[in-house]
Parts: sequence; C-alpha cells; structure tokens
Amino acid sequence: MKVKDLILRPSKASQRDRQLLLAHLLGVKAPELYLKMEEEVPLQLLEKYEKSIKKLEKGYPLQYLIGEWDFYGRTFKVAEEVLIPRPETEFLVEKTLELLDSRRDYTGLEIGVGSGCIAITLLLERERLFMYGTDINPKALELTSINAENYGVSQRLKLLQGKDFEPVKGLRFDFVVSNPPYIPEGLWETLPEGVKLEGKDALIGGKKGWEFYERFAQQVGDFLKENGFFVLEIGHDQGQIVRELLRDYSPKIFKDYSGQDRVVIGWKS
Repeated sequence: MKVKDLILRPSKASQRDRQLLLAHLLGVKAPELYLKMEEEVPLQLLEKYEKSIKKLEKGYPLQYLIGEWDFYGRTFKVAEEVLIPRPETEFLVEKTLELLDSRRDYTGLEIGVGSGCIAITLLLERERLFMYGTDINPKALELTSINAENYGVSQRLKLLQGKDFEPVKGLRFDFVVSNPPYIPEGLWETLPEGVKLEGKDALIGGKKGWEFYERFAQQVGDFLKENGFFVLEIGHDQGQIVRELLRDYSPKIFKDYSGQDRVVIGWKS
C-alpha cells in the first residue's frame, strides 16, 4: 500500500494524528510525507501502523503511541502516567525566560517536573542556570532524567522525589516554576479516557482544584531568596482565586494567546 492510500483512507482518528503517526513510523517529518505519496509502505511498518490506528480510534493518545512529543521546538520522550507537554505550557516558559537575564547565574526549582520539558527548556535557553526538580512520581523523574541526558543538561539538573517543597527543605531559590495539577476532583470522571492515562496525581488538584496554590502560598516565602519570584500555570477560570491566595506576593495574572487566564507571577519583596 502506498503512503497516499493510508493518508486518504477514512478513519475515526484525525488526519493530523494519522499523518504524524505515519511520519514517525517512516522516520520523516510530517510535511515530508507529501514527497513520498507514491512510495510503498513496507509490510512490517504497515502492520504496526494498522495496530496503532486501532488504538488511536479508541482514544489512546498519539503522544504515548509514538513515545515523544514536541515542546518549545524540541522533542521530549513521553510515557503513560506522566503529563503530556501542551502548547499552553510554552507560555509559562516564555514568561519565565523574560525574567531570566542570560548574563546572570540563577538557581531555580521546578515542582512537579513530569517529562522535564519545562526545566530542560529553561536550562537549554539559559546556560548559567542550575535547576532542582521535584516530583512525587518516580516514573516522571526517570523520564526527566532520560530527557535531560538526551539534551546534555544532566549536570545542571538535580532531581528529587517528594511532594511540593519537601525534598528541598533548607534551600532557597532565585525562582520557582510549576505546572501543578489544577483540575477539580469532581471532573475526573468527565475526562476522556486518553487524558486519564496521564495520571490522577498529574491532573487533579483536589476537591476544589486549587489546593496546590493554597499550600504553595503558605510555603513559598521560606524557599525564595530576597527579590525572588515564581511563575505558575493556572486553570483558565482560577485567576481571581489564585490572585487572592497569593496576595502577599504582588501577583500578576497573564492570559495566554487564546485569551484565557494561564500564568500567575509573584515576587518576594
């Protein structure tokens, strides 16, 4: 069967996902598929493609199928039970980088590293930065370690297992960054099955959804240096409550490119 036949064949899976899957299996970028339309797909790849399409049609995430996903122009390994990098989180990275002078030394902390895409991107964009990363999920720490090794930043990233600030007691940082779980518990059953594979701990923020920010507000002052700052991703409807919770840190709420509340930045004066 030719490449064009697979691309044009009807499926419950989106054409975009099918193209990305096929491109991955063929070892090319998606746009390059159009240069291969008349090529025959090897039988072994065709069988793998057919099995993968069946999983896609049942809602299994493409990201887990291919084992990687792009974030901020780079490709990161991903796996079940670890949050999939999303475009909205690139906005969090952009706002953090705006506050980091490339000529200065910094020590930062990321709470809940997941795949490591945030911490590793910051390390790659700021060569004088050293990062600590925490997560309660050992699988996330393992994945972050692999991604850090792949990008050559392992020497500037220290990973520790534990909740919130627990693993870094006694340390102080120039900044803290996090994309914490912020979905209310009552919405868990309404999430698509494919999304649930990312793990309850990575998605659900508690009964209200904003419990992380409550804990964070009580603790962050002990872990920031003078004039230190934090950058946190928030839910699209949480700007007002998060601003109130973090009122001691002159918080500012920033909307993402779709006009939704997405990031809160605060400073320790």
